[in-house]
Amino acid sequence: MNILFVLLIFTIIVLVHELGHFWAARRAGIQVEEFSIGMGPRILKFKRGETIYSLKALPLGGSCRMLGEDEDEEGNVNERSLNRKPIGWRVLVMAGGSVMNFALALIIAIIMSLFTTYAEPTVVNFTGENSPMQAAGAQIGDRITSVNGRSVNVRGDLTLAMLRADGSPMSVTVDRDGATHTLSVRPIQHEESENWLLGFGMLNAVGAFASVPAGLVGTEIYREVGFFESVAVGAQNLSFIVRATFTAIGRLFTHGISELMGPIGMVDVVGGEMTEVATNHGFAATFWTGMHFTMFLSVSLGVLNLLPIPALDGGRLVFLGIEAIRRKPLNPEMEGKIHLAGFALMMGLFVLVAYNDIVRLFQS
Repeated sequence: MNILFVLLIFTIIVLVHELGHFWAARRAGIQVEEFSIGMGPRILKFKRGETIYSLKALPLGGSCRMLGEDEDEEGNVNERSLNRKPIGWRVLVMAGGSVMNFALALIIAIIMSLFTTYAEPTVVNFTGENSPMQAAGAQIGDRITSVNGRSVNVRGDLTLAMLRADGSPMSVTVDRDGATHTLSVRPIQHEESENWLLGFGMLNAVGAFASVPAGLVGTEIYREVGFFESVAVGAQNLSFIVRATFTAIGRLFTHGISELMGPIGMVDVVGGEMTEVATNHGFAATFWTGMHFTMFLSVSLGVLNLLPIPALDGGRLVFLGIEAIRRKPLNPEMEGKIHLAGFALMMGLFVLVAYNDIVRLFQS
């Protein structure tokens, strides 16, 4: 069951990514030779027009193979090949996959903010007895606007802020009846999880098309949110996930590669949680949990593919930038060797991450 959930999510985000490349290529008038989902040997294929559509055995990745990605033996390139198109079109084709991943994530984020109830971290609903927030003078109804100078708009912003906590006083800025107050709050550490806490409860926001749980209508712990505010919250959630992805990448330089999680780890974590939710909470909760993971992983795929690493879309965009500056392309043979080296590096990283995933499984 774990594998099925993860494969479904992976297939969706990879399909959307490759459709982004496919759509951009067709708009640019580039001939798409093959559109495939998966890797390895084909298990299903058909041809429509000039394009072969394939489903391959290994459900990891996909491709949109275009005419002219490499020159032919005689050095002649067809007018409908990728390499004969203006740089602007080639940039759109290379970025198209990630753009579609971001678009998918934005749509999911907006749908979730419209149809679900979620914690609203910017509004203090209660403070724990003798908690850090109570000691600092926080009041019910305070709207938190920043922590240590970093803006707080959605729950994830607060989570990121607390990941940076070390036990020293934190500057929490709140809006109280239109006036700005800055509180000095010393967080406390949870005994079991060792997470740093400020000690306050959040108001629950009810999306425009969601309903307050039965028996709680009229209580002060829920606030109904209008349509446009729900849409804005969805956009803010997408912005947070993008920033969180870059934060995670940055942590690789300070915490090492052991924090990376590959497909094996995702099957264990994502699939495990999806299975637990499906078993204990029913279809609706499973659906929204799957939507959340799809949104998060779609953004992650979009960001990672734009990194300036050879063999990735971002690496190809770097070469297009160099070509634009030089007003002529780099030597195709040299560029090919660089991408090949980048691919080898990625495969080595994949093996190392898979090893770390397996070690974590045996240690858990």
